[in-house]
Amino acid sequence: MEKELAVSPLLGKVKTSILSTLEDGERSVSFLAESIGINKTAVKEHMDSLERMGYVRSFFKKERAGRPSKYYEISQSGMELFPKKYSELMATFLEEFTKEYGEMKLNLLLGHVADRMMEKAGFKDEYEDSNRREGKIERLKGFVDALNRLGYYARMEVNGETVRIIRHNCIFYEIAKNNGKIICDVLGKDMIQASGENKFSLVEKFSDGGNKCVVEVDLNQVD
Repeated sequence: MEKELAVSPLLGKVKTSILSTLEDGERSVSFLAESIGINKTAVKEHMDSLERMGYVRSFFKKERAGRPSKYYEISQSGMELFPKKYSELMATFLEEFTKEYGEMKLNLLLGHVADRMMEKAGFKDEYEDSNRREGKIERLKGFVDALNRLGYYARMEVNGETVRIIRHNCIFYEIAKNNGKIICDVLGKDMIQASGENKFSLVEKFSDGGNKCVVEVDLNQVD
C-alpha cells in the first residue's frame, strides 16, 4: 500500500510514488522504473526535478562488476513531507503531565515554554516608555515580528486606542483542536504575556472553529 504524502497533489502521482519507494531505502533508476511502471528516461526526469527541490540525493555505488551505478535516496526535506504524529505525542504528554503533576504545574511549565519561545524568536522587551501609547505600539510590533518568525503569519492593526493582533496560522493547530483549554487559553495567553502585555482580550481563536486568532489590546490601560 502506497504511503500518502501530505503534499502529493503538488508533487503529482509519480513523484509521490518515487518518494514513497525511496522511504524504504536507496534505489537505482532501473529499480524505480520497474517498480513504478514507467521508462528510465521518465524516471531520470522526475529524479532531476526532485533533486533540484532538495527532496532526494544522488550518489554512485559500485556494483560487483562494471562501472558504479547511480542511486538515489530520500533527503531529510523529503522525509519531512510524510505525515508525522507529533500532535498525538504532545497531546498524550500533556494529558499524562496533568494527571501526574496537576494543572497548576502544567500552567507554570507552559508559562516557561512561552517565555522560551519568544526568546528564541528574538523578542526582547527593550522599548522605552513601553507603558505609553507609542511605546506599547512599538513593543507589540516587535512581538508580531517574533510571531511571524515562529510561523504564525500574524499582522497588527491599530484602530484608535485598540490594537488587534491577528494570527492566520496556529503552529499548534492539530493539538489545539482537542486541547483548546491548554493551548489557547493557557499557552496562547502566556505567549501574549511574554510580550510584556498583561491586559488583553482573546476575542477569536482557532479552537472555537474560527479561521484566525484575534487578540485585542486597549492602549489606554496601563500595566
